[in-house]
Amino acid sequence: NFVVADFWRWCTIHMWVEAFFELFTTIIVAYFLYLMGFVSHRVAARVVYLSAILFLGSGLIGISHNFYWNAKSIETIALGGVLSSLQVAPLVLLTIEAWRFRHLPQTTLAQLKERGTATFGLGDAFLFLVGVNFWNFFGAGVLGFAINLPIVNYYQHGTYLTVNHGHAALFGVYGNLAIATMLFCSRWNVGPERWNVRLVRTSFWSLNIGLGLMVVLDLFPVGVHQLSVAMTDGYAAARSQAYLDGSVFQSLTWLRGIGVLVFVAGGVLPLVW
Repeated sequence: NFVVADFWRWCTIHMWVEAFFELFTTIIVAYFLYLMGFVSHRVAARVVYLSAILFLGSGLIGISHNFYWNAKSIETIALGGVLSSLQVAPLVLLTIEAWRFRHLPQTTLAQLKERGTATFGLGDAFLFLVGVNFWNFFGAGVLGFAINLPIVNYYQHGTYLTVNHGHAALFGVYGNLAIATMLFCSRWNVGPERWNVRLVRTSFWSLNIGLGLMVVLDLFPVGVHQLSVAMTDGYAAARSQAYLDGSVFQSLTWLRGIGVLVFVAGGVLPLVW
């Protein structure tokens, strides 16, 4: 039954991404910052506990902002829409914190220079953690907030605005986090003479700029156009094969290739090398 299948599809996705994965990200970032010596154990623990309350509370109940498809009550949908939107609050706080701790390596190095031991070997992994916080705010927060209120979601559900949010949040947050984790571990196992800082930083900027270009050149504009078609000609027209074969959709899809080229050539290949 479509209703049962759709319920579990969106329920599973939101429990995985909006609840567990957000908390997992906070735990990993807090753990890395603690190992790097930027925050104390107590501060890291407090952030994790606070995030658990915010993300699990708003994330689990916020799932129901999708449930108008399943004939749920208006009260359930309204509660889900409000609490899902509240997820932006901790993301904003995380982003403000990200801009602050972005300068912590320099601050720490200045202190170490005074002691005569100025070394910070995890700058590359740290750079990807900053990317995590940026996309956590913009991809998961801003682009997610733009589509999760029921009045908008009713028209755009499953269009490229959903895809736009999914791409920016999934690779932006969890892709950067996975790479940061890999680099953090690899830095202890690879000798300094084999560690190419230039390649790693080229990869970071290319991956994130490439992702940004995919969003700006294709996913977001197609999503907005598809939403306008859904509101004027109906949802079926916006999801039809005729729309997908149309000039707007095809032209912007080819434009996405620019972002893909930057992402793969400048980001993936140097990282693999």
